[in-house]
Formats: sequence, C-alpha cells, structure tokens
Amino acid sequence: MLGSMKKKIARRVIWGMNMKKGESLFLRGGSHEQELIEEMAITAMKQGNDVMTGMGSDELAKRVYSEIPMPYIKRTSKLSMKLMEALNNYVGIEKLKDPRIAEKFPPKKIAASQQANEPIQKKIEKYKIKTCVVGYPTKEMAGKLNIKFALLEKFILNGMLISYKDLMKKAGFLYKNLVNAEYVRAYDEYGTDLKLRVKNRRPLVDDGFISNADIKNGDLHSNLPCGELFLAPVETYGEGVLVSPKRTDVYTGKMIENIRLVFEKGRLNLKKTRAEKNERALKTTLKNSMAVDRKLYKKVRTINVAELGIGMNPVIDKIIGYLLSDEKIGGTIHVAIGENYRFPNGRSRSCLHWDFISNKGINLSAVSGKKEKIIIENGKCCF
Repeated sequence: MLGSMKKKIARRVIWGMNMKKGESLFLRGGSHEQELIEEMAITAMKQGNDVMTGMGSDELAKRVYSEIPMPYIKRTSKLSMKLMEALNNYVGIEKLKDPRIAEKFPPKKIAASQQANEPIQKKIEKYKIKTCVVGYPTKEMAGKLNIKFALLEKFILNGMLISYKDLMKKAGFLYKNLVNAEYVRAYDEYGTDLKLRVKNRRPLVDDGFISNADIKNGDLHSNLPCGELFLAPVETYGEGVLVSPKRTDVYTGKMIENIRLVFEKGRLNLKKTRAEKNERALKTTLKNSMAVDRKLYKKVRTINVAELGIGMNPVIDKIIGYLLSDEKIGGTIHVAIGENYRFPNGRSRSCLHWDFISNKGINLSAVSGKKEKIIIENGKCCF
C-alpha cells in the first residue's frame, strides 16, 4: 500500500511542518524507508527548503549496541550538537525495520544512549526546532505485534490521512470542558480509577500540523498518525490506578501486558505497580531511567505523572502495543510519566517520557468546584 500512497504521505508530512522558504530540515530514518525519505526530501526542496537526510539500518543498530564501548555510547555527539544550531525542522521516521532486535540490546547501554541524547534535546528546545515523529509499517513490526500487516498499514498510513472535521469537533468540545477544570477523574470496568489535577494546565491538540499559532505558543512537536488532545497535569498530584492492556518497553521493545500502575501523590508506587507479562522489563527501565535522571537533574521526576492524553483518531480502533497508533485510539486515555517540560506549564525534566494507554470504553469527568461533568462516557464524547 505504501507505494501507492508514498507521495500523499510525503506531502502530508512536509505540509504538517509548516516550513517557510529557506528553512532547514533533517530527515532521519531507516534504510528500508529510503524511497519515502527521498520523496519527502524532494517535496521539501521543491518549496525552497534546505534538506539533509540520515539513514541507518537494523544491522548498524545491532553492531552499535554490541561492539561500541559504554564510554563512547555515553558521549554526546558533537556533530549532532552542531547540527541542531543550523536546524529549523526535524522529522524522525521509525528507525528499525524489525523492532524485535531491540529486545537483545543491553538495557544499560540504552540508558547511556538516552543520557547522551539529553543535551541534544535541550538544544532542540533552545533553538525552537519543530519536530515530528512519523510511523512506518513493516511486516516485521506486524509480526512482533502479532497482527496482520494490513491492519498495521491501515492504522499508520490511513491514520495519517484522516479528515479533520470530526477530529476538530471532538477537540473543541474536550478543550472547552478541560481548560477551566480543576481535576479530572478517569474510570472504567477494568480497574482504572485515577484522579489528576489539571488546574491552569492548558490543553493542546495534536492534529499533525504545526500552525503559526502553535509556533507562537511554543507547541513545536507533532506525531503522524495524529489525533489526540493532551496536557501536562500537576506533577505532584495523582491518586489512583491506571490499567493498561499492553505497552512496548521503551528500552528493549519487549511487550509488557496487563499493567496496573498505582499512583500516590503524583508518583508511581513501584512496589504496588504490577504487570502480568514482562514486569521485570518494566521496572528495569524505570530504575535505569531514574539512575540517569539522578545524574542529570536536581529533581528526579522519572516516575511522576507527566501527561494526560485523550485519543480521537477515527481510523484507529484497536490497541496493538504500538504507541504512535495506540495513544490516538478514540475511547481511550493515556497517562505518561517522566518528562513534560515541552508542554505548557510542564515542570519535569527527565530522560524518560513513557505513555500508558487505557482500555477502550473509558469514562472521563471534569471537576470544577462542586460540579462534576462527564465528558466521555463508555468511550464516547458527550456532546
């Protein structure tokens, strides 16, 4: 399917960056994505942009994590730091053709790589570089997720090309009810019952287009596929439980299943947090990330609540364990821990930003004073 949609996807990505003539763009991805990367490059160059591309491969990734010594992995790239000074736009496409290979990468080396990347992220913030993360379907990824390739293509590719009328109708309704709320409460039949404080935390909408208004407000990041409303809750408040059916480990790529996250005073209680499958991977990632944050920051917010997101994409309707599609599912919310400094009013810096998606059929109410209004009931917006 991608072959026939290549030009549409390329135009969609480049349009979403809202680049002015003469702006610079770096396109990064895997060698298996070369045709799409080249189509994006040509599309951007036709409108007068300076373009640089960078591609890797699964074999290169394996060799880096097996052959390169830890001190060199931990070292921040001088080339990348210098490149950030010349960049206006950065598009990152899914790098690995077969994400299963990441399950064998040493977790400590992955943590070291995350640590090395932090100064680069700060440069992205400092120079106000617009960024977009783009999904890319492969048969190997479908195999890892144990789904049909056609379904993965549908969620990623068709999910990028959605009509925005319904999306913006939902976004407008949710924004209106959340912008003046003090708290939200999310609950469902699977055990989720979580209260978050959202007072004075402005919601944002990821519609896949970084508009001039977004740029003015500092909202410089997008995803494709798109379709969510999100905000940074108060980082030191969060009480209750979020049940998430599955989530890929951000370090190893292992699938973690039937996750029960327990929040107390805005932080995960690691002793009470559980997973039926790959709980060890979950907690190893959390502990390694906390160790990195202790070296980098005075306040360690690795396991503090960082984001509340609400999925709104009409095409994506099933949790498969792939974040870029799962967090956009209509009828779900997601809660992230760790970094939220890039969000309006966000206070936390961390090497980690990890989202966990609820089951479908969530209920969400907005609380202001003594008034509590249900805005999503059994996964449906209450227009």
